[in-house]
Amino acid sequence: MKVLSKLVWVAFILPLILWSCSPVDEPAIIPQTPSTLTSPAAGSKIVLTEADKADTLFFQASVPDFGVPGNYSYTLQMAKGGTNFAKVVALGSSTTPTVKVAIGELNKLLITEGLAPDVAGNVDFRFRTTIDRTLSPLVGDATTLSITPYKDAVVLKNLFIVGNAAPPSWNNNNNNPPLFRDPVNKDLFVYTGFFAVGEFKVLEKLGQWQPQWGKNGDSGIADSSGGTDPAAWAISVAGHYVFTMNLATKTYTLVPFTGPADVYYPTVGIIGSSTAGGWDNSTAMTNINFDKHLWYTTATVTNGEIKFRANNAWTINWGALTPISGKAELGSSSNIPIEAGKYKMWFNSLDGRYIFIKE
Repeated sequence: MKVLSKLVWVAFILPLILWSCSPVDEPAIIPQTPSTLTSPAAGSKIVLTEADKADTLFFQASVPDFGVPGNYSYTLQMAKGGTNFAKVVALGSSTTPTVKVAIGELNKLLITEGLAPDVAGNVDFRFRTTIDRTLSPLVGDATTLSITPYKDAVVLKNLFIVGNAAPPSWNNNNNNPPLFRDPVNKDLFVYTGFFAVGEFKVLEKLGQWQPQWGKNGDSGIADSSGGTDPAAWAISVAGHYVFTMNLATKTYTLVPFTGPADVYYPTVGIIGSSTAGGWDNSTAMTNINFDKHLWYTTATVTNGEIKFRANNAWTINWGALTPISGKAELGSSSNIPIEAGKYKMWFNSLDGRYIFIKE
């Protein structure tokens, strides 16, 4: 009986052992194919012109294959050629395989990314596609095009700060300090200074609430063109901050100023061949009490050059090479060129930035 029992036990356990050793079927891998740019074709040479800036370029994508049916969304991405998309610029999205891009907007972005006007440069494009299911996006391979941007007839835009965290409070025409425009990237604005606890926004025209710029998420900016006012930036701890806005990329930064902010000057003025006092006597600027580093004056000048200096002496002075706006360096031997006219001049002795707004 014991032998029989053992035989029965073996007969029972053997199929289990054989079953456990048999191959286990893995779930099938669903092949996926991302979208790629099909038109313009790789290697195409495109020359942009200002006469066509209101026209549209069409970028055509191949249809992706997620392995399952669904509705797709296509986003066209761009990067300077050879950078492996270290910086991704989104050009637009569509629910169809065609994304339209305005030539004027594309030209502006190309210049912002470092392409020289009237010079052919390589630009990489790719499509990022998503599906209305819980699947990861697909990113296609890059397609390189040769694009020649044009030199845009630049219309310089001025921006002004407003809000109870800033000097003018919520008055849209109270000697509102301007943001300082970068001399190279006309869409980049910088404001370094003291902020009180409160909020602030940015205006385009003094005395008018529209257009205005504000916060859109953690790093984006939005204007009021959509019919509603954007959110304000909030300052929870008073102090010196560096605020930047990029109108081309619709982004901003707001970070604490890390340099010394306790160096103040009793007086600051302009001096130079274009000023009333020539190279002998400074024309005094006025300080904003809210921020001891911000200085301004309204002056009529002739064609020539100017510099900024403190205390009506040459011991402390700032110079630069770029007209209209720039960043003056302490102790520089350079002089700022200026054309004849009447200007509202602003200077920031904390970071050396200046801007001249013609009246």
